[in-house]
Amino acid sequence: MLNYTLITGASSGIGLEMSRYCASKGMNILMASLPGEDLEPKAQDVAEKYNVKTDFFECNLTDVSEIDRMKDWVESKGYGVNFLINNAGFGGTIEFGDMSGGLIDNMIDLNIKATTHMMNRFVPSLKQSSPSYILNVSSLISNQVAPYKALYTATKTFVRNLSVSLAYELKDDGISVSVLLPGATPTNKVVTDQIDKGNFAARASVMSAEEVAKIAIDKTLKGVITITTGAKNGVIRRLLASLPGKTVASIAINQYKKQNN
Repeated sequence: MLNYTLITGASSGIGLEMSRYCASKGMNILMASLPGEDLEPKAQDVAEKYNVKTDFFECNLTDVSEIDRMKDWVESKGYGVNFLINNAGFGGTIEFGDMSGGLIDNMIDLNIKATTHMMNRFVPSLKQSSPSYILNVSSLISNQVAPYKALYTATKTFVRNLSVSLAYELKDDGISVSVLLPGATPTNKVVTDQIDKGNFAARASVMSAEEVAKIAIDKTLKGVITITTGAKNGVIRRLLASLPGKTVASIAINQYKKQNN
């Protein structure tokens, strides 16, 4: 049975760069994303460029039955999974009262439920293929006070705390669990605009998706549990943690008003 690295949100941004970097290290890749994101040619390009085996699966991870369908597909193909990367997720800056019910459900379903169910479904395969790895993507602002990003930071705090606990729970099963805390990463126009209008901390934490992917994969393979993308982001993380919540909240509120004036 050939082992594969399974990456969600693999059609663009950090997920695509992780696919490329893992392939450059000789890993076979399973790329997952929503339908309609040109995943097939991207998977073929990775296979041809790095001389590895790839396959792709299109689904909506907010539907748990689709996660079960993915698991069935992996098993029917005879693929082993020894590296699971839960990268799919989304955020945004918006007043909580202005969020629609659909937006709230989608953020919780993708950031929390999908990440949780993906790990639950694939732990048996990861045990069978051990030594193996899980990498979950959280955020530099997880565990932080974040007005106008309240739901996003709450979901990413869940991911962070679940990952760290599972790192110890699954260690004896030969599964190494890591959680990535990236800062601002310009993966689309919305994020780029927010960075351009952002405060010092937002601009200082910027790193390209390619750089983030390389650091994340290298540190995961070394068994690092909590991963920040470089010394600069580590300093920002410690600074935010040292400030009173009221101060951090004031910074976030001023930032929101600046972006929306």
